[in-house]
Amino acid sequence: MPSDRSWFGSMSLPGKATLGGAVAANLAAPLAAALVAAVYRFPVPLSGYTSGLSGTVIAAFASLFYLLLGGVVVLGTLGALAGLLAVRIAAPDARRVARLTIAMAAGIALIGAIALATLELFIGAW
Repeated sequence: MPSDRSWFGSMSLPGKATLGGAVAANLAAPLAAALVAAVYRFPVPLSGYTSGLSGTVIAAFASLFYLLLGGVVVLGTLGALAGLLAVRIAAPDARRVARLTIAMAAGIALIGAIALATLELFIGAW
């Protein structure tokens, strides 16, 4: 694979959107966790919940733990599907597809963070 990223330029629009959606969803996860912690709360492994502005950095690092436990696959798959949906909605315009893919991937990451924060309400105390 060349180091000049020419392989990415030769990809089709659905391929770029799929890859972009998977990457964007995973990159947005720490930001989403920090936002959820600032507004509500976020579970920190082996520690409990953190909340408020003081807990945003801890929540961002905690989200990396959840990504390592399998969240990369879940967010990557959903982000890739978001990219394909963005192509379906805005196919000829590559810039619009890219913006829509990033927006939907960030939304998916936010939904995932909210799901982790409210999971206790559905399954009980961890």
